[in-house]
Amino acid sequence: MPIDVFMTQLSPTMTDGKIARWIKKEGDELVSGEVLVEIETDKATMEVEVVEEGILHKIIAAEDGLIPVGAAIAVIAEDGEEIPDDYMPEGIAEPANSAPTLASTDVVESIVAASTSQATDDDEHELRLKPSGVFNADGEYDVVVIGAGPGGYVAAIRAAQLGLNVACIESTHLGGICLNWGCIPTKALLRTAEIINVIQHSGDELGLGITEAKPDLVKAVTRSRKISAKLNGGIGFLFKKNKITHIEGFATFEADNKLMVKDHDGNSKQVTAKHVIVATGARARAFPGMDVDNKVIITYKQALAPTSLPKTLLVIGSGAIGMEFAYFYNAMGSEVTIIEAASNVLPLEDAEISKVVDRSFKKNGIKIITGAMVSSAKNVDGTAQVTYTVKDKEQTIEGDVCLVAVGVIGNTDSIGAENTSMKVERNEIEVDDYYRTDHQGIYAIGDVVGAPALAHVASHEGIVCVEAIKGEAPHPVDYGNVPGCTYCQPQVGSCGKTEQQCKDEGIAIKVGRMAYGTNGKAMGLAETEGLVKTIFDAETGELLGAHIVGAEATELIVSLQLARTLETTEAELAHHMFPHPTLSEMIHESVLDSDGKAIHI
Repeated sequence: MPIDVFMTQLSPTMTDGKIARWIKKEGDELVSGEVLVEIETDKATMEVEVVEEGILHKIIAAEDGLIPVGAAIAVIAEDGEEIPDDYMPEGIAEPANSAPTLASTDVVESIVAASTSQATDDDEHELRLKPSGVFNADGEYDVVVIGAGPGGYVAAIRAAQLGLNVACIESTHLGGICLNWGCIPTKALLRTAEIINVIQHSGDELGLGITEAKPDLVKAVTRSRKISAKLNGGIGFLFKKNKITHIEGFATFEADNKLMVKDHDGNSKQVTAKHVIVATGARARAFPGMDVDNKVIITYKQALAPTSLPKTLLVIGSGAIGMEFAYFYNAMGSEVTIIEAASNVLPLEDAEISKVVDRSFKKNGIKIITGAMVSSAKNVDGTAQVTYTVKDKEQTIEGDVCLVAVGVIGNTDSIGAENTSMKVERNEIEVDDYYRTDHQGIYAIGDVVGAPALAHVASHEGIVCVEAIKGEAPHPVDYGNVPGCTYCQPQVGSCGKTEQQCKDEGIAIKVGRMAYGTNGKAMGLAETEGLVKTIFDAETGELLGAHIVGAEATELIVSLQLARTLETTEAELAHHMFPHPTLSEMIHESVLDSDGKAIHI
């Protein structure tokens, strides 16, 4: 019998996705454990391995097509089985937006060894829980957290607030990647880039008397490192304030429920705890053929602390990380080229929003190549050389440096997970709604439990996790209302469903829009590029999604995300009074526009 392959939900917020590329082609033999396909979803890219062996008979869904969860994407034939060429899985419609040549997006029930036990929209109040228990009944600590990133340190502090005896094991810096090599230092650099662009584009209009900036890379980087160092020390203060023991070293699980910590001198000791929370975060990933050497082919860490400015920079990937670095280096004076596999930049954002950013970047001189499948990125005699294919034509581009920004992969390799009962698939630990793993007394939060790999998600998960340990019965995280933010200019802030997702799900909607160009506050700021977009259920008035591109979008989106949390309707938002003059007035106008009542359009 043919084995029908369907797109599977790989994360709690996933409703559809994009396949970066099919590794296997029609006619290929499928061997268990080999990579079948690479998938983009929820700001992460995942490798999907073969589970059902056989021959890949037919690829139904095309690369770069938007495929909803549950849609058929491929058919597998058992060895020697004859299947008609026109065979299609019964009762499954051919996916929308699929091109006839290549192959599709998100994953496959038969082929994916991935599952999620976190709540969906349909049963958000029905908890899915694994058996509870303790790691060591006589543990010295009530809770030990492995990792001090935004998930780990927040979990440790909340646990201490609840009166628990807490320790946090961290091998490098308090604050993790976010504080030291991610969220915080990038925002410091982006502030420099923003001011440079204000001077160059609006300096004369604003009466500043200058239209050219003289960027100083060393000073900009030094400032960003100082900010990270200051906040790092702040977490140390919070640990002392809350009486949290900071244990420096590398934690691993060993047989017989042992948690061992090795310090930087190689000395090991056992740490005992009733509950252990894994919050080891993630690292930059690279696809096969991307030979990262941290000199010419680099990741975000080297991009944050350059010793010199590359004349030409190639950026592989146009998610938040890639776009933010492209914006910064362009402002500093580099010639930047973005290479993206999807058909548009910021592929997980609403398409209308992505187009605004695309236009803005191109206006600033950034070259963007979409629909480009990268096959290799190498250091060739000190030059970055990237080979990619667009419309079946292979091309090569060179630059001084190439930044690989194609997502992250969970740090689960060296924690001794094999010595526990935890289920780990593709560097993701399976958990329930309270972040319990299959090993009693061990929990996992943050990037190691899968997308969305965002600092604020990890922090929220940490709080829910420890409150559940304490018996507080917290409400599970609402993965359908996670705010997504990209901090280049124009900024992007979003929550909920995109317009395309609503259409794919057959939801009748009303859409409102308001451009920045006619807003008085935006004019005063000389920031007239952008758009506010609100999406409502046409029958109930429920706010299904909100998308903002433009100045302060990452701040403005919070009000609409809160509105969704409070289940605020279109009518309530329409009757709410917004202050004047503010950028927030555009939210009001967008809401009114969805019902044909906008005043200033």
